[in-house]
Amino acid sequence: MARQASGRSTAALQAAFLHAAFLRAPLLRITLLQVILLLAALLPIPARAAPEAADFGDNADSIAVVIGNRNYKQTVPVDYAHNDAAAIRAYLIERLGYREGNVFVLNDATLNEFNQAFGTERNPQSGRLWRSVREGRSNVFVYYSGHGVPDLATKQPFLLPEDGNPNQGESGYALETLYRNLDLVKRRIGPERQLVVMIDACFTGETGRKGESLLAVSAPGFAPARPKAGNGIVRVVATSGATPANWDEPNRLGLLTSRFLMGVSGLADAKDQFADTKDQQGDGDGQVSWGELKRYLAREVEEAARRTSGRAQVPEVDDAPIVLKASLPVEAVARGVASVRDEAAWRRAETAGTREAIEAYIGGCGAVCAYRPQAMDRLLAGRQRDAAAIDQENWARFGSARQYQAYLDSCGAVCAYRGLAEGYLGGQNPSADPRVKRCDALAAGTDDPDRPQGVPGVKLGRIEATAATEACREASTAYPGLRRLAYQLGRAYDRADRYKEAFSAYDRAAKAGSVSAMNNLATLYENGQGVKRQQAEALRLYRQAGEGGNVVALANAARMLEYGNGVPKDEAAAVALYKRAVEGGDVASISKLVPHYATGAYGFPKDLRRGFDLFRQAADKGDPVAMATMATLIDNGFGRYFPGVRSSDMVMRALKRGELGAASVSATDTAAQKLKPETIRTVQRAVKEADYYPGALDGRFNPVFVRALDQYARANEAE
Repeated sequence: MARQASGRSTAALQAAFLHAAFLRAPLLRITLLQVILLLAALLPIPARAAPEAADFGDNADSIAVVIGNRNYKQTVPVDYAHNDAAAIRAYLIERLGYREGNVFVLNDATLNEFNQAFGTERNPQSGRLWRSVREGRSNVFVYYSGHGVPDLATKQPFLLPEDGNPNQGESGYALETLYRNLDLVKRRIGPERQLVVMIDACFTGETGRKGESLLAVSAPGFAPARPKAGNGIVRVVATSGATPANWDEPNRLGLLTSRFLMGVSGLADAKDQFADTKDQQGDGDGQVSWGELKRYLAREVEEAARRTSGRAQVPEVDDAPIVLKASLPVEAVARGVASVRDEAAWRRAETAGTREAIEAYIGGCGAVCAYRPQAMDRLLAGRQRDAAAIDQENWARFGSARQYQAYLDSCGAVCAYRGLAEGYLGGQNPSADPRVKRCDALAAGTDDPDRPQGVPGVKLGRIEATAATEACREASTAYPGLRRLAYQLGRAYDRADRYKEAFSAYDRAAKAGSVSAMNNLATLYENGQGVKRQQAEALRLYRQAGEGGNVVALANAARMLEYGNGVPKDEAAAVALYKRAVEGGDVASISKLVPHYATGAYGFPKDLRRGFDLFRQAADKGDPVAMATMATLIDNGFGRYFPGVRSSDMVMRALKRGELGAASVSATDTAAQKLKPETIRTVQRAVKEADYYPGALDGRFNPVFVRALDQYARANEAE
């Protein structure tokens, strides 16, 4: 962590540009103790019977409350909360047999609606849930997806209603109240029935997006309150630690919700033939016991969180005598479940290694058949070996006689020397080959130094994975020596989350000297995607790519050293690398250096103006992150360092940089120090006059305004 300077000015500064750096009995007398020990030695103690597993299948009179809070009046949305609620509702009705009228769904619930559903602190029996359950006949399932917030004064966690203020805990619904009221519901339904409460939220004050906070001050280490032990409530909470809950982007659900639904569809019960007996997750009996589900969630949620965000997320799941019948997955996770089963089927086929096993994999493919190309390659390997041998003979014959056109005419399925022959025939540029052009158009990196002139490049998130994979596989096969094609093939695989294949392609390109591939390969090593996590190797590759001129790789290496991410912490070395990254044009690294200009640490001159000038220089070069950061600094007391510059003008300049500009401006709303309402109103007025914003001039980043910013920026992007 960078050193902090004392004084109000620097603390405010750090907050302002934060967005740019992207929980007995008394002793007995000895004579009585001796008697107890003697009795214990003489009398056999009967074993305590384990609680009988309860089938969660009789749900004709069961009740559920399902809340999905996506949209908020006073903070950022929870993107997939509505999807979460819809998926849980589908599971309860379609798989557990709840009646539709007994599943109360609340989207964007207000505090009043929370009180109506669960009762208040003063009147816990006033809630709809209490009135609806039937003694001895109702199981209860309570689900919430949305923001959780801590009240830092009382140390209590709250569920945030749609109309709640994240900085005012009393405007939320206290988790302690929820558990206390649910305890009364549990007593009413009786010990033979189950009450499960599932919360896909965290209580750290963070949003889950890197760099975003719900609060003016975040609350690391804050953990949700626990219901009293032994009261029979079964909790499933997204995270038990000090990290935010994550999302499952491919399934467009909260990560806990996604893995819960995948687990109850049978994945938690599945036996892993590749795992040791002690590591087995399920017994494959067609029933998902609660213990199996708990183990599945612990493993899958943590692994997925580390892959996607680099941070731990360990769900907290209470033990319970519950058994669920493994069922077909609900639509929301059907493809995700199919992908997991497809991978398991391919691993079985690979392990067997026989033709029959490979054919059985292809024959058993369903909607997802990700390994079909590899399977076909295995089956056709013999034919390809023959073609390769023929191609080698043809090259030896025609190449030695310099009959290069004859060699090209002889080419079949394998033509390994095509590029060489075409070069000898007149130095044909591979970039003119339609196959190469198509790969460049679909997957070239925007910042790849190997990208041909005139090719704009495509951001990773906008790559059409299927088309790019097909095009770049063909081009890379035709020109195996052209490293950018292997890099671009790796990007296509990366976009499709096919990390093993991405690793292979990046590795080929990196070994051929591609610094862009080195950076992406290092990221796979750091996150354990497609390869076992190797932090030291990641750092080595970042450094190598940085020495080759990749400034993002320099910043990545600096970040690993700054935080000691799997490597020895070295803040001085990190600062040196950040400085080189800034000199190379990496704007995000500026925020790592400015505090040192304020303190004079690490040999920097104690001259804050020079630090701010780095933002000005980057803005002058057209960087929208620098522009948005300058606007935030001006609005938070640092305008004297930018004479003659208005914050609203900087925002409008950033919006001229398109999609990235809109994202940079919107991100200012997540910092502790924000743009002034007057500045926001000025921008709202300009965007409204351009017919992109129909909303009120309220000086807030409301959802309608955020969408309008994106549309305006796309339409007005300057070349």
